[in-house]
Amino acid sequence: MDFDGILGRKQSSKSSNPRKKWLKTREMWLVVLGVILHAVYMLSIFDIYFKTPIVHGMDSVTPRFKAPAKRLVFLVADGLRADKFFEPDSEGNFRAPFLRSVIQNQGRWGVSHARPPTESRPGHVALIAGFYEDPSAVTKGWKANPVEFDSVFNQSRHTISYGSPDIVPIFCGALPHSTWNTYPHDYEDFATDASFLDEWSFDQFQSLLNRSNEDPKLKELLLQDSLVIFLHLLGCDSNGHAHRPFSSIYLNNVKVVDHIAERMYSLLEGYFKDNRTSYVFTADHGMHDKGSHGDGHPTNTDTPLVVWGAGVNYPKPLSGTNHSDCGFRFVDEHAHDTPTPKEWGLDGIERVDVNQADIAPLMSTLLGLPCPVNSVGNLPLEYINMNEAEKVEAVLANTKQILNQFLRKSHIKQSNSFYFKPYKPLAHYSSTLNRIEELISVKDYEAAMKLSENLRSLALQGLHYFQTYDWLMLMSVITLGYIGWMVCLLLHVLQSYTSLPGNILRKEPAFHQRNNTRKVYLMGCLLFGVICIKFILEHSPPLYHAYVAMTVFLWMQILSEYQFILALWRHLQGRKFNFIVKLLAIVAVSILILELLVNSFTERELYTWCFLIVGVAASFYLFKSIPWRSGIPIFVCIACWFLSVFTLMPAEIPDNNPLVIASGAMIIIIGAAARWLDFHAEGKKYWLSICNHEAKKSRFPILFYLQALLVGLASVMVSLSTSHRTENQELLPVHQLINWLIAGIH
Repeated sequence: MDFDGILGRKQSSKSSNPRKKWLKTREMWLVVLGVILHAVYMLSIFDIYFKTPIVHGMDSVTPRFKAPAKRLVFLVADGLRADKFFEPDSEGNFRAPFLRSVIQNQGRWGVSHARPPTESRPGHVALIAGFYEDPSAVTKGWKANPVEFDSVFNQSRHTISYGSPDIVPIFCGALPHSTWNTYPHDYEDFATDASFLDEWSFDQFQSLLNRSNEDPKLKELLLQDSLVIFLHLLGCDSNGHAHRPFSSIYLNNVKVVDHIAERMYSLLEGYFKDNRTSYVFTADHGMHDKGSHGDGHPTNTDTPLVVWGAGVNYPKPLSGTNHSDCGFRFVDEHAHDTPTPKEWGLDGIERVDVNQADIAPLMSTLLGLPCPVNSVGNLPLEYINMNEAEKVEAVLANTKQILNQFLRKSHIKQSNSFYFKPYKPLAHYSSTLNRIEELISVKDYEAAMKLSENLRSLALQGLHYFQTYDWLMLMSVITLGYIGWMVCLLLHVLQSYTSLPGNILRKEPAFHQRNNTRKVYLMGCLLFGVICIKFILEHSPPLYHAYVAMTVFLWMQILSEYQFILALWRHLQGRKFNFIVKLLAIVAVSILILELLVNSFTERELYTWCFLIVGVAASFYLFKSIPWRSGIPIFVCIACWFLSVFTLMPAEIPDNNPLVIASGAMIIIIGAAARWLDFHAEGKKYWLSICNHEAKKSRFPILFYLQALLVGLASVMVSLSTSHRTENQELLPVHQLINWLIAGIH
């Protein structure tokens, strides 16, 4: 599109130096403002969607049923993904034979679904405290409880914990009724097999039991009820990062974890001999094929869950009426409809999936403890082996605990708001609670259960309602802010790089750009002051002030140019109809490109169509300047079509050293061929016509040979590094030096 024809000719390149300096300074501040604006508004996404639903000042809800278990063993295999745990190996043998026998004979199983960010800290908070931590807490490092919260460990009589120095101190560091220990950070060596870290945790607990035979106080501590034993098993996570989850080291670590679970079971059953121990085995997150985690990919969010022991149901054969893959909803409310893979060999046993936060109320119920006060998990009844009266009491305790959060959140919001909008579906919650108590008193447990579950669901919806209470205001401010930023940039371009100001000035001599600027800024400051006073009186977060400040500032900048905008509108009114058509066409094409970019994150096939179309279009475009007989248009077309096939391939592939070496060899061969043609083509007319420039002597003739050497060396070092990692060998210092030099030079 010809902007010069529409907006006037560009200003002369011979403009004065002071003006150039002023433009550069203004543009620099515009860029800085844009970065700050984007950073501030990105923080608002957490306020709108992910803000931690933690409220304080609530009492625990004491359960009114007998605890099924005296103690609970909680095993967390950090970084263990569900498919690698349940599927058989290449020889058809299952990697976790003990836990598989538990699934078939002793307990219940399912898949626990984590919520992004799938990192260790948020995962363990969800498991132990029952809520999904604010993702911004990850940015605060591994500081213990940057936001104070309750947990199953807090509610226990005593907690014994061994494992990683990054996890265990978060929950036990400030807990007076705990016994814990961690290995040094130096033990976490990604160059070795990290399964010994899991063995260390087990050995520590085994030593504790052995010492108790000679220590009466320790023996008494172990025999008390409401005891939690937590082993954090880091091996799978470290080996997954270093060797990838399809490596033999990671897969062997699954067997190590299973063996530890078996030894823990044998050790405790032989020590206590009262059949009052519950066992929960799960993972905080999975592991992507590329050795990372954090996003919402199923390999990161799907983790195994196996529960058995005191108070846990026995396996239930799967039938058409109790199909466990139907009815369950993930934490983001989309339905779970993925059938159990055939290769897992468990399609005949009922599978009960849970959201990760549901495990906290499950552990609390097994121990007869109050649910953590900040928990948003739903008690999965299918795992519990209790009579109907006790199940209703357990669900009612879970419901009251979530309802208390809702009531506290509602009270805080009402006391701080000028105009409060209550959550109407829970207006008569007290009568519902009374009705549930009446149904329990007359032993109508089925009706009481339905009412309790409905009330719990409404309480969770009410929590979400207050979590997003300011959604409309924040989204309006953010939308106005981004629109204001775009308008500011457009006005700057029109005023600085087009002849429009001069044209308008000639057409309207009375036009002055900066009139009444002080009045605009005064009105903006008054508006911002009024909003700030409202936020202060409502005890709104400090970031709310930043959101509004950025938006008000941008629109003050725009309104200060209102005379230019008005003159521009009058100027464009006299233009041809083609201007509006072209403008609408540009807007439509821009929206189409943006939609393609957004959808290409999940639909990579879109790039395939783009390459196919571009290949044909580029060929016809090049035909105008380069003859067909040169073969260049055909080469471009074929190259684009080859690239279109590339985007149909899987995004992640296993390590392939021959492919890396072959790629490096191809790059060197193609470069050498181009170099030879460049020197031996007659008069270099062939290449100069393509590049459309005059012949120049290369300043650095040795550069090509250096690049070829680096490509070849990089290919060899990739193969060498991968082989060392596969053989569990540490890279020599010279290897590391070469790798860093290659990365730095490139």
